[in-house]
Amino acid sequence: MKAVTIFTLFIILISVACISAQKLHRKSLFFGGLVGGAQISNSNPGSEGTVALSFGGSFGIPITTNLFIYTRASYSSKSNFQSFYNTAYLTSQFQLSDQFAEANSSFSQLLLNGGLLYNFYLSDEFTIGVNGGVTFSILNQEAVLIGGQVISSVNNEAIWGYFGGIILEKGLEDSNASIFAEAQYNYAVSDAPYRASALNAMNFAFGARYYLSGSRF
Repeated sequence: MKAVTIFTLFIILISVACISAQKLHRKSLFFGGLVGGAQISNSNPGSEGTVALSFGGSFGIPITTNLFIYTRASYSSKSNFQSFYNTAYLTSQFQLSDQFAEANSSFSQLLLNGGLLYNFYLSDEFTIGVNGGVTFSILNQEAVLIGGQVISSVNNEAIWGYFGGIILEKGLEDSNASIFAEAQYNYAVSDAPYRASALNAMNFAFGARYYLSGSRF
């Protein structure tokens, strides 16, 4: 009898949740713009890296009430900033410890993300979303040691990788628009170990979205 009661309550709760979801979580295609910064690693342990200006846009295609196909494009660049490179990768000698040399670097990146976005609806105004997928980027980078030796040179190189992030979104009252804040990490897969970590970036962005159906949900 106890098992039947628990099962009945479970069915009722599921039914209520489904009805609520149908009322509150309508799906809608969206597009938007963003601006922020990309925190680029300078390969020096204990350092926060350097921040490059970033701007772009995003696009979402609904699959279910909570799940979207998520695409994002951004461009970031920074010139003449201090970076550090592990000299153990620059010689053929085996070294037991890392030795970092100071370099002057320039960096630009066209970043394309493609993956999924899943939204958790906190209220009628707020959602928090998690996203992840595949990254494709076109990179330009140069790093020159103090003595003038070029130790890293990347010219329009296509590099694949992965990304993951979180988005806090707030709907605007009586509007089909919203504003959001996003934090996203991009991991670059490269076969050059002495510069691979310098291509990884933490992206922070603020922006706005427009929902074509006239509703965020």
